[in-house]
Amino acid sequence: MKKMLTLLCLIFSVGIFLLVSTGLAAPPPTEVEERKKEAPLHLIGTVTADDKFKDISQDEKYPQQIRRMSLRVDRLVKGSEDVKEKTAIEVLYWYIPSWQSNEYIGGERMDIAVGDVIEVWLTGGEYGLEPALGGNTVEHIKYAEIRKEPVPEPFLHQIRRKFSFYSVEYIEEFVLLVLSITLLIIFLLAHKPSKKDK
Repeated sequence: MKKMLTLLCLIFSVGIFLLVSTGLAAPPPTEVEERKKEAPLHLIGTVTADDKFKDISQDEKYPQQIRRMSLRVDRLVKGSEDVKEKTAIEVLYWYIPSWQSNEYIGGERMDIAVGDVIEVWLTGGEYGLEPALGGNTVEHIKYAEIRKEPVPEPFLHQIRRKFSFYSVEYIEEFVLLVLSITLLIIFLLAHKPSKKDK
C-alpha cells in the first residue's frame, strides 16, 4: 500500500514539474540595445496596411507567414531624409499566430494591426526592410482597438490551449483534486470487504 502511494506521488511530482517547466530563450537586453544602435533606420509610424507576403509553413498545424505592413512615417528618428518624403514604406516581418506563440522559443513575436502606432528599428533583409531583431525592435506606442488574427485558431487547438492554460493557472487545485480522488480510490479498495468477511 505504501509503495503504491509513494509511486503515485512520484508520478504526480514528475508530471507537475514537466507541466510547469517552460524554457523561453529571449535575446539578452544588451544584444537588443546593440541591434537598435546598429539599425540604419529608426522611425515612428502608423500601420496603414498589413497583408500576407509569403506563406512559409512547413506543417499546416504550425502556420507561419512573412507578412508585409505599410507604414506611414510620422517621425524619422534616424535614417535618410528620402524615407520621410515617401508616403509609406513597406516592412516585412515574420508572423506567428498569437495562439501558437507559447510553442516557440525565441524573442518577442510581432503583433501588428492596421491602426497601430509603432516605433521600429529597421534594417535590410532578404525581401526588403525588416525589424532589426524581430519583435524585440518594435515598440507599440498605440494599439489599434480592432485587432484581427490573420490565421484563425482551429477549434481543437483552442480547446487544448485553454485546458493547458487552466491546468497551469489552477495547478494546486488540480493536483489536490487528483490526489484526493486517487487516495479515496486507494482507501476504498483497501477497505473493500473480502469474500471471507461475508
